[in-house]
Amino acid sequence: MTNANRIGPFWILALPLVIFIPVLLWSLRYRKKRTEEFAQTAEQMGFTFLGETWRGPVLSPLAKTSILQQTRGGFRNAMIGAVGGLDVAIFDYTYQAGKSTVTLTLAAFPHDRGLPPFELRSENILDKIGDAFARNDIDFDSDPEFSKRYFLRSPDEEGTRNLFTPGLLSYFEQIPADKQWHIENSAKTLMVYRYRQLANASEIPHFLHEASAIARTILSAAH
Repeated sequence: MTNANRIGPFWILALPLVIFIPVLLWSLRYRKKRTEEFAQTAEQMGFTFLGETWRGPVLSPLAKTSILQQTRGGFRNAMIGAVGGLDVAIFDYTYQAGKSTVTLTLAAFPHDRGLPPFELRSENILDKIGDAFARNDIDFDSDPEFSKRYFLRSPDEEGTRNLFTPGLLSYFEQIPADKQWHIENSAKTLMVYRYRQLANASEIPHFLHEASAIARTILSAAH
């Protein structure tokens, strides 16, 4: 076998490593840099940075409406603190969706308001098709605009209808559709995040400002 013939199989075996190693090194460097930036942001906001030591919020095993219960993922860059009278944990959550890896930034607000378990998000065409068969989207005849824009589901339909007062329905109608907010409640934790969106450390204060406004409005409606 000539040298040229030997080189061919060698590169076939080595090429994946040549591609993989730089990608791995970049990924590790990115993760380290992001963690450092989150730690700095937490300090600037007066929050406590927990990194990967945080184990997640309290969730109900009886009403699995939360993304954290629907998927098995990992927590990173967690920080805890308070904003506008609400305790909050902010963290990155990574999980597998089919063959894709999804990482998003999520704000979790612990509370004792007795909210029903629910999931609220922008409605898409698949939701409309699915609802034609499953009838799992809670609509409000009194507010067709809200029902057109949002998909709302819950194992406690009566409790969820009582929570979503006309004032709360109107509030969500005013939120720009491109925000793509996703809100879920499980047990004593209200979670607010954007669909498959990861916030940069510099965006955390603004993200928290918007997420906490949503949380306060929902928790106020619970009274």
